[in-house]
Amino acid sequence: MKKWIGFLGMVFCFLLCAISVRADVIWEPMDSFYEKHSSECTYVNRQYIANGPDGVVILYESPESAKVITTWENGRRAYISFTYEDAQGIVWGIAEDEKTGWMPMDYMKVVYDSISFAEDYGDQIVSENGTLDEQYRNESVYFWKYPGAESYSSMNLQDWEYLPDYSGLYTDEAGHRWGYIGYYYGSRSVWVCLDAPTADYAALYPDGAPKIGKEDDTQTQSPESSGTERIAPQTNHMSVMIVVVLVALVVAATAVLLVFLKKRR
Repeated sequence: MKKWIGFLGMVFCFLLCAISVRADVIWEPMDSFYEKHSSECTYVNRQYIANGPDGVVILYESPESAKVITTWENGRRAYISFTYEDAQGIVWGIAEDEKTGWMPMDYMKVVYDSISFAEDYGDQIVSENGTLDEQYRNESVYFWKYPGAESYSSMNLQDWEYLPDYSGLYTDEAGHRWGYIGYYYGSRSVWVCLDAPTADYAALYPDGAPKIGKEDDTQTQSPESSGTERIAPQTNHMSVMIVVVLVALVVAATAVLLVFLKKRR
């Protein structure tokens, strides 16, 4: 009995370790096309806004299937985890929302984020490494999507083993110094105000933040159709031919087997 209790205890500890390890693993889509082409897909992990022709974005079963899964109206936000580029050079994104589907990325507009900020202000970001001051060990610190963003979240640092490290430094027009954090316990590509990590938007910018890149959700514009055919999946004829050949071989083999069995009788 004691051996069984010890064994169950070891199994329980192993499961706890497995859960903690998988907590930071990139979750992959539960999708048959993705499973077959995962090595050809690119990890994106960004939010986008639907911005298709005629005011809608159509989600398909896969980049090779014209079966419609659902339709989004322009302005809808969606998280895109991976993208896939087909033989025609069209980039498709997969979204797992109420339904899982693929859409042309030409019809999706990225939500301004840390990557967008780096593209716009990279020449003003200084390479500097450091760690948040120890005095904030028991404080709730704000993590920002980018310096001066209106989107941010707080995290109580006393719940974690070590303080966040930063690898880039940016100083905004108000004189606030910002440190870039690549990863910290589930938070990826975020910024912290090194001068006042516990200050929210109103405290940092009582008169409004300096004009930086802002999320442009309300000015979504539909690309003009102007007679241009909407992007849609193209059937992979080679795959279809392979399936047809395999089916033919199976049918032929079955026929030969039936003839052989009939002769034996």
